[in-house]
Amino acid sequence: MFLLGILLVAMLLTKPEPQAHYDAVVKLVQSVVDQEMTSDNVKKKMAQVGAEKLSELGIEGVDAEMLEKLGADVDLTEVTDLGKDVAKNTASYYLQSHLTVNDYYVVTVGILNYNGTNLPVTIGIMGKIFVLVDEEQVKHLL
Repeated sequence: MFLLGILLVAMLLTKPEPQAHYDAVVKLVQSVVDQEMTSDNVKKKMAQVGAEKLSELGIEGVDAEMLEKLGADVDLTEVTDLGKDVAKNTASYYLQSHLTVNDYYVVTVGILNYNGTNLPVTIGIMGKIFVLVDEEQVKHLL
């Protein structure tokens, strides 16, 4: 019983601050954005969209692979850097207004309100933040 009391006091004194939850989710989002916004990914997605638009306009015979080859030498560094900044700032703003941290005395839980649904995304205990979503789920949310 004495050890349980010490554990509870330790948990109470070391529960993470709400900002730590926000920082953990922002770090995960930044990682996903960095992975998705590579020059190659952007070129591939632009080629796919371009081919679809040309097809909608009735221009046949131009596929995404052909457009990707045509754009292989194009430097998209500035575009991808700008895209990363916009995505990260948008995600950060969204998290600031939609992530709340509930304090349960010995643990804290980060809850993200997404389309009217509250999703637990982080748990803080003993000074640590554990993120409950993975990169694939973040991609879906983005």
